[in-house]
Amino acid sequence: MTIHRIWNLIARKLTGEASVEELQELDRHTEEDSKLQLDIDIIQALWESRPDEAEERDYLEATYILHLDRMQKLGIEPHNPDESESIKSEPGKPGLRKRIWLVSGMAGMLALTLGLWFFIQRDQPSPTNALANTNMPEQFELTTRKGVKSKFMLPDGSQVWLNAGSKLTYGRNFGKENREVVLTGEGFFDVQKNIEKPFIITTSSVQIKVLCTAFNVKAYPEDGNTETSLIRGSIELTIKNRPNDKIILSPNEKIIVENSASAPFEKTRTDAKKPVALTANTLISIKKLKINPLDSSVLETQWVENKLVFRDESFREIALRMERWYDVQIDIQDPTLEDERLSGIFTSETVTEALDALKESMSTPFRFNQADRKINIYR
Repeated sequence: MTIHRIWNLIARKLTGEASVEELQELDRHTEEDSKLQLDIDIIQALWESRPDEAEERDYLEATYILHLDRMQKLGIEPHNPDESESIKSEPGKPGLRKRIWLVSGMAGMLALTLGLWFFIQRDQPSPTNALANTNMPEQFELTTRKGVKSKFMLPDGSQVWLNAGSKLTYGRNFGKENREVVLTGEGFFDVQKNIEKPFIITTSSVQIKVLCTAFNVKAYPEDGNTETSLIRGSIELTIKNRPNDKIILSPNEKIIVENSASAPFEKTRTDAKKPVALTANTLISIKKLKINPLDSSVLETQWVENKLVFRDESFREIALRMERWYDVQIDIQDPTLEDERLSGIFTSETVTEALDALKESMSTPFRFNQADRKINIYR
C-alpha cells in the first residue's frame, strides 16, 4: 500500500466521496499507525478553516513548490502518480463542484501536497515547530455525529473514544505546553502519564484533572447531570460554579453533578446496594460503578464495546440515549410513559427491534410509528 493511496483515501473522506469500504480501509491504517490519525486531524482542521477557495489553491500551490525544494535537498525524487490511481468525480454530488479541483487526478493538489508535507514532516526532529510556521488553526475539533462512535489518538499518545453526538476540542499546543481539552457529549479516556503536564478536561459544569488514568465522562448539554466514572487511577474534580470544592475520586466510583448546580456543596457517598438519587438539596453524589454480574464489565463504559446498556432508567432517559445511538428523533406523546423504569441491553438491534423489546418489558403498553428518522410513541 503506497503513501499515495492513503492520501487518496483522506481526500475522498474530506470531500464526502469515500465509500464505507474506503473509510474502513482508512481506519485500519490509523490503527496500525497512531501518528496518521493526528495527521488526519490536522488536515481536516486545515480543510475546514479555509473559506476562500482561491486563497486555498494559492496556498497549496505555494506549499507544493516549497515541498519540492525540500525533497530535492533531502535527495527524494518526487513521484508522479499514474492515472490508474486517480479519483473520478461523480456528477451531482452536493458541494462537490465547490472543491472539484481537489478530487481530480490523484485527489489533486491536496493529496500530493499534504501527503508530501506530512510524509516529510514525520521524519523531522521537531514536527510541532515545523507545523507552527503554517496557517494551522488555533483549535482542533474531533466530532462524532449521532449514530456514530469513534476512537482517536491524541498528540500526547492518550486515547479517547467519543460516543455518538460528541465533540472534543484542543489547542495547537496540546502536548507541548499543556494537555487541556473541552468535551461536549461523552468520552472514554485512557490518558498517558505526564507528571509535568496534567490532563485537564473541561465540560459545561465541571473540570477534571488527571495524570494517568482511565475514566468515562458523560456531559451532554441536554442531560440533567454530568457523570464521571473512574476505572483506574485517580482524578480531581472541580465544580465550575464552586472552584474551591475539589473532589478526589477513587477507582470504581462515579460522581454525578447536577448541571445547574449552584446551591451550597453537599456530597453523599453510597454503595452499589443503596444508591442516592439527586434532589434539589443533593446536587452531587458519589456512587459505586454498576458492574455486570455476568461478566464483571462496567456498565458505564460498555458503549465503547458498542453496547447500549441501561439499568433502572426512566423511559424518557432511555429514549434520549436511543436518539443519539440510532440517530433518530423520538417523541413520547403520552407523559405517563416517560417515568416508567426499565433495564436492558442492546447490541446489534435496529431501533425498531429495540422498541419492540421495550414494549414487551413495560407494564404500560405503547405503540409507535416511524416516518423517516422521526418516531412517535403513544398509548
